[in-house]
Amino acid sequence: MKHTRHTIFAALTAAVLLLVGVTSAEAKKPKPVEDFTADGLAYHVLRQAPDGEVELSAPSGEAPKYSGDIVVPDSVALGENRYAVVAIGDAAFKGADELRSVRLGESIRIIGAYAFSGCDQLERVSLPRVMQAIRVGAFQYCTSLDSVVLPETLRNVEFGLFQHCHALQTIVFPESLQQIGERAFAYCSELRSLTLPTHLTTINNEAFYQCPKLEEIVWPKSLAHIGLRAFSNCIALRELDLPNHLRILGESAFEGCTGLKTVSLGSGLAEMGDAVFRNCYEMELLRIAPECKKVMRRTQFAGCLKLQIEVVE
Repeated sequence: MKHTRHTIFAALTAAVLLLVGVTSAEAKKPKPVEDFTADGLAYHVLRQAPDGEVELSAPSGEAPKYSGDIVVPDSVALGENRYAVVAIGDAAFKGADELRSVRLGESIRIIGAYAFSGCDQLERVSLPRVMQAIRVGAFQYCTSLDSVVLPETLRNVEFGLFQHCHALQTIVFPESLQQIGERAFAYCSELRSLTLPTHLTTINNEAFYQCPKLEEIVWPKSLAHIGLRAFSNCIALRELDLPNHLRILGESAFEGCTGLKTVSLGSGLAEMGDAVFRNCYEMELLRIAPECKKVMRRTQFAGCLKLQIEVVE
């Protein structure tokens, strides 16, 4: 009987010691980090250490908005741990009206939606060479930004990315680019010329709507689709030589391009919307391949009173 009581007591003691050990280990285990600040920049943790990753986020609480010249590092330390800075969070710099320049570390792969929207004093931004995506409206209303070099690996320019960037004059597109999204460069009133990349297939609706100083466009052979009002009211355009691969020319694509004089349409055109060249008052010559006749209608050229059509065999 004594032996049985001793065995039970020993088992209970072992169980208590084990529970105390587990509790002690849990107490020593560090709590997960969610947000922290380092060198004046706020970060949100995406992955915990030791292989930690963070995104730069907007200042919290009553902290002032970012200002001046900012360099976002490749990585940031917190205690004994180091975190890779892999993203700029949604609206991280939004409305920072005293921000002048930003240089982003090469580790950054994504810029979130509206990240720099409304930074109206932002003059320079240096982007990483390799990126996965720049989300919608990231640089809209950056009215002092005059040039941008897009990352070498970017495939899509998303909705409204640079709309209302009134000082923007120079855009360097990567050869990887395949699509330019809706309103991506709408109302860029200082934009004067475009050299579009060789793999571009699609220019979506209103992509370059109302860019009044746009004079010259170098088209890629790969281009297949120009969307609704894509270049409407680009009044400085004088000549268009659209590629043979172009299949769809959307409604009102060049409507109101009042300086336009000469247009050439390629043999691949399969669909042409209404009012494509409406109110292009100075348009004098339209060169078309015979295949284009089947998609042409009077409503596409309303107001083009000087127009002569030449069929090129």
